[in-house]
Amino acid sequence: MKRVALPVALSILVLFTARLVSAEPDQEYTGGPPGTGWQLAFEEQFDGTDTGLDGRWHFQNGPSGHILSSRWRDNVLLDNGILKMIARKEHRAGQDWTAANLWTKEQFKYGYFECRYRYAPATGTNNSFWLMSHKPSTEPGRFEIDINEGHYPYEVNMNLHQHSGTHWAKGGRWYYYGSGPDGSQDEAGFHFVLDKPLVTSKLRLVSRDADIVRIMELRAFPPNEQGYPSAFPNPKEAQPDVPNLAASATVQASSQLNDTLGPENAIDGVLSTKSRWVSARDDNPRVLALSFDSPTEIGCLQFISGWLDGDKWRGIVRDFQFEYWDGTVWRPIPKAHASAVGELQRDPNAPPDLGHSFHVYGLEWNEEELIYYFDGQEIRRIENEICHGISPVRLSLAIIRWAGPVTDDIDGKSMDVDWVRVWQRTP
Repeated sequence: MKRVALPVALSILVLFTARLVSAEPDQEYTGGPPGTGWQLAFEEQFDGTDTGLDGRWHFQNGPSGHILSSRWRDNVLLDNGILKMIARKEHRAGQDWTAANLWTKEQFKYGYFECRYRYAPATGTNNSFWLMSHKPSTEPGRFEIDINEGHYPYEVNMNLHQHSGTHWAKGGRWYYYGSGPDGSQDEAGFHFVLDKPLVTSKLRLVSRDADIVRIMELRAFPPNEQGYPSAFPNPKEAQPDVPNLAASATVQASSQLNDTLGPENAIDGVLSTKSRWVSARDDNPRVLALSFDSPTEIGCLQFISGWLDGDKWRGIVRDFQFEYWDGTVWRPIPKAHASAVGELQRDPNAPPDLGHSFHVYGLEWNEEELIYYFDGQEIRRIENEICHGISPVRLSLAIIRWAGPVTDDIDGKSMDVDWVRVWQRTP
């Protein structure tokens, strides 16, 4: 048997205290298709030899112009029943990083597809389980189904692309595991009551998100024993009357996307997509700063990020830290950062993120629909308009700019795959 279950106490110690990642997968959801009437058509357990692996899989060996990494057979190895796709900082084929990309020699049309894997635990990595037909882009019917283009630490991305003729993507959808934002109003509005009020002449919000940063409102309140207004006040409920100190402050930003999306929009009290600060794309870190006329006492900080798309908030800031000026240097404000939000929301017994635990990513692909799953839970369902040909199953690790900061921490990290399975309907 290749799996050995650790005692619960020891598992938590490894995950939370030492944060070591072993080669052994965790014992969690075991997978399987929904309902009945399925038969197993393909299974890869990665417990054979390299020769056997080469007999069942093709490997990319060369550059990848659309991403930061070339990808090679050398970056793939088998380790105690786990397929490891390793990212390395090395200059090869004109690119500064290497990673891995492989696909089955066998091809499939329709079925239930599952893969149990763990992300490479570093930002800037694209950890993918996907399908794409082999047809040339000049022929009709070439499609790409991203069952999951996962980004560390907790983002699951589901996309559908047409590559024949004019390329299009059918709106990607995001699922956030653990502490990630879920697109609700509560997730878009961040609210931090400071344990101890601070006195400062300057505050700033610093974000290192991979995407551009969008701040609809930034607020700072003085200490108040009766509490503070909600990030999204309910007009039917009484709200404490506390002045927003940001409204009279001087505001500056490290950049702005265009002339109409300047930092002044973030302190005007208007909740509107048309009135917000949006950073430039190539700015990192993104900084929104307040300056007060004199030293000012602060008891609570708030901000609202992203934009409202129907009933869901998109573009919610995920990597941020509030800082204050102590007269000499900028210092972080305790518990006013992204990790503090996660600490409040995360189940203390849950794995810390998708880079430290294995999960099962699934797709039911049939003639009418594409239905996406995370650990057996349905997370997206869309009409199948274009995916009616055959495709191999693909696994890949890539280094990309839109998955978070690309740093040396990526070097040596791996996307680890436990198994891949394909079921098809019983004739």
